[in-house]
Amino acid sequence: MKKRMEQALRFAAVTMVTAGLALSGCASRSEAAEAKGPAAEIEAKQTAKATEEAAKSAGETSEAETAEAAEKTAASETAGKAEQTTAADTAAEGGKSARKEGEIGLDPSWKYAANSKINSGKAVLYKASANRKGKVICVNAGHGTSGGEKVKTLSHPDGSAKLVTGTNAAGAVSSKAISAGTTFQDGTSEAKVTLATAKILKKKLLAEGYDVLMIRESDDVQLDNIARTVLANNAADCHIALHWDSTASDKGAFYMGVPEGNYRKMEPVASHWQEHEKLGKALIEGLREKGVKIWSNEKIDNDLTQTSYSTVPSMDIELGDTASDHSEKSLEKIADGLVAGVNKFYGK
Repeated sequence: MKKRMEQALRFAAVTMVTAGLALSGCASRSEAAEAKGPAAEIEAKQTAKATEEAAKSAGETSEAETAEAAEKTAASETAGKAEQTTAADTAAEGGKSARKEGEIGLDPSWKYAANSKINSGKAVLYKASANRKGKVICVNAGHGTSGGEKVKTLSHPDGSAKLVTGTNAAGAVSSKAISAGTTFQDGTSEAKVTLATAKILKKKLLAEGYDVLMIRESDDVQLDNIARTVLANNAADCHIALHWDSTASDKGAFYMGVPEGNYRKMEPVASHWQEHEKLGKALIEGLREKGVKIWSNEKIDNDLTQTSYSTVPSMDIELGDTASDHSEKSLEKIADGLVAGVNKFYGK
């Protein structure tokens, strides 16, 4: 804009100089006097008009440029707001589901991560392609961490002793980082069956519209129970660990409940145990609905590392025992039941 004004003024100055030269070029004073008459008046009017038109042109250009700049600013602001709104909507609608698909490792800055001893492995997040629910389900195929039984981690975040005997005895301040699991009567390891079930469950959850955080997709992932739980806490909306019990009576499925008493007063259990129980009950109902055998008691209360460190709804679901059918057909039915349970939990 400044440049166009300077051009207009230079044009006016040139016109005035030209007029001055015409006057100085007259042959005599009388000629000069005559030049100062009508001719000079015309020249002056022409100069003034040219100056006025140049200024007007510059002014119009200035207004156009100002308007254009304003439009660009408005467009930029609108785009910025739209982008912010989209990001906000994505976060609001998706929550943890807004994370990008792919591998997720344990972040040492996450709460309780420092208590993990085996954490070089990676979980993998998968996103549903349609009918998205905006929820991430952590599917944890129990066991499958080489060397996990030789390492000890704190049983509870506050360093207190276990209150109930399970894989580790009551009174233990430190527990196995992760156990190897049991073996089915036909010689198949529990870790292989939990992995097969997890893979089937992943496909069904994705088809249902849930995103899935897979803790393990191979025979060995270097993530102990604390690492698995902390990953679920930070990258999923609920945590489902798949297991089979070590008994051999084909008693059916049940969930690991939260022991009453002081255990429910310990954080983070105190703030989340009701969610854990709600998830366990929903999973059992879903399994029952799909025809999976359910143990009469439906649950056993246990002081688990998973429960002790969980800050999202979390459940160790025992899908039978070493005498139970673990054929592909049976695992398909189990996976259908678990999906039904997740839908019940979220009211879908």
